[in-house]
Amino acid sequence: MRLFNQMGLAVSFIIITILALVIGLNYQSTKQDMLQGVYETGVNNIATLAHTLAATDGDEVMISSTIDAAFDSGYYKRIEFTSSQSDFTYKQENKECVATVPQWFVEFADIENRVISEDVISGWQTLGRVSVVGDSDIIYQSLYKTFINLLYLFAGATIVSLIVLAILLSYILKPLKAITKQAEAIIRDEFVYQEKMPYTTEFKGLVRGMNLMVKKVEYIFIKGSETLKRNQELMYVDEITGLYNRRYLLLKLPDLITLENRANGGSFMFLGINGAEILNQALGRATADKVFGSIGSMLQKVVEQFEDALAVRANGTEFILVIPDTLASKSFELAKEIHKKFEQLLGKHSLSIEDVQLDIGLYFYRPNIAMSDLLTKADSALTHAKADELNSIYVYEEADDESAMGKEQWREIIEDSIAKKQMSLKFWSMLDVRTGTLNHKVMSFTIDSSAHKQYFYGDFIAPAINLGLVSKVYKLALERLFTGKHEVLKNKLCSIRFSNEFIKDPLSYEILASLLKAHVKNLDFKIAFELSDGFVVRNPMLVKRFVALFKESGCVFGINSFTSESDDFAYLKVYNPSFIKADVSFLLDQTTDSMSALLVISDSLGIEIIATSVATHEQLEGLKALGVYNVQGPITETLR
Repeated sequence: MRLFNQMGLAVSFIIITILALVIGLNYQSTKQDMLQGVYETGVNNIATLAHTLAATDGDEVMISSTIDAAFDSGYYKRIEFTSSQSDFTYKQENKECVATVPQWFVEFADIENRVISEDVISGWQTLGRVSVVGDSDIIYQSLYKTFINLLYLFAGATIVSLIVLAILLSYILKPLKAITKQAEAIIRDEFVYQEKMPYTTEFKGLVRGMNLMVKKVEYIFIKGSETLKRNQELMYVDEITGLYNRRYLLLKLPDLITLENRANGGSFMFLGINGAEILNQALGRATADKVFGSIGSMLQKVVEQFEDALAVRANGTEFILVIPDTLASKSFELAKEIHKKFEQLLGKHSLSIEDVQLDIGLYFYRPNIAMSDLLTKADSALTHAKADELNSIYVYEEADDESAMGKEQWREIIEDSIAKKQMSLKFWSMLDVRTGTLNHKVMSFTIDSSAHKQYFYGDFIAPAINLGLVSKVYKLALERLFTGKHEVLKNKLCSIRFSNEFIKDPLSYEILASLLKAHVKNLDFKIAFELSDGFVVRNPMLVKRFVALFKESGCVFGINSFTSESDDFAYLKVYNPSFIKADVSFLLDQTTDSMSALLVISDSLGIEIIATSVATHEQLEGLKALGVYNVQGPITETLR
């Protein structure tokens, strides 16, 4: 129960009790005053009545008439005369209930008037004794009106008191609401400060302590981010050109050519400079380095025109451009443009293309190419370019794969599978090597054709993207996940990796929102959605919208293919993912300082680091040494 409610109930109880006591005492006091007033009136009246009865000289008829006349005056509930000279007794009494007062109040008030008695004396002779009881009806009526008025007063005072109490408590506890919000933000690993200090001493000390804690955690995050950024630059960035180096290319290339994000393959340009020694001799080492820096800037401007493109200085005289989803014709025009700008750059330094040559090998790769084949064929393209004395640009061409299915064949297979809901889900495990528990599953799926042939995710996702069917494919997969029975997922986290193309599809948000609203509350497992690191960094507004949807639906958000390519790791603080997945090769490539900085960042935000594609025990031991204990990949099957 909230503190506001607890304090409100406690103080309300005290106020109501005090009001009830005051009202009760007031009621009792009024009741006693009325009874005393009736008694005093009775004492005064009985003296007059006794004197009147004494004048009758004991005549029984006169006594009866006198008592009847006195009773009719309405001051008495009962009058009784008992003769001391004979057996004569006469009594008048009103036994009727009070007509204008409810019976429950009569029983509640329980008024008992005292009996007042006095001897009737005529001369020296005692005629008898008269007793009277005052009329209690008047007391009941007056007391009932008083009771009702006091009840209204009690209700009004209580309501007013509670309203005033609520206002006062809201004002007094207002700083506590800000403290609560700050505490909730800390639980969510968000850095929130309270600039305005509360006036209450205890609250002020609490806020200062929480602000100090947040500042310390944020300082740790900032220092970790700076350290990681600096180490990443030293490891992966060429100092002269500002481009990534070959080491980074080998780590990043698998993600750039991954099937789930690439519909058309892409272009791989291998650039080689022949005559670098002439640059050094003619211009000097310092100026030659500036020329290479200009080349790096030129290539960086080229890749900035494309999403996910990468410019790399492979070694001293060779550069690589990877431009996903780019057609061969566009790539060839880019190559000619680069060559032209290179000539212009040489001209600025009084050099010509005869002195220093730029050769470009261009290879257009398909979505299903292996990284080793890609590098081999691109290197072959550059070799041919260097060997050709007439042309400096060589395009490596290869015959079409006759075994590959055409666009319409894929359309028929995918649309038929969607229409008939022929899809199978598969789940891969994430293992915590410290505890040996499998509490995280990763979902993949296959489509099953009518010809009883099964196509794996990597087979059909690129054609689905090309055909504009990626949203329908994911919709069917999610429907199968949400509506089916999956014992392997019970009480676990099921993670779904989204293709970049699916998130960019205008239909995807409504599809997800509708499915989550209809099904997520009925699941006996928790859902996590993953987006690639590069996509998150380059599409902040789109990602923010989806992350908000995930979290509003009670789902978890995670980042995969993490390569720390961002210049500012504050985006992790903004999106606050529950986990980061990085390829084992990337994690094992980190220095001790880089890995420590990454762990500092993740720990300060409560982010779990998961290594993917872990295949060998040597890799597992290397990850343990780095402090990474959550793994995915073939190794999990051998450790279960």
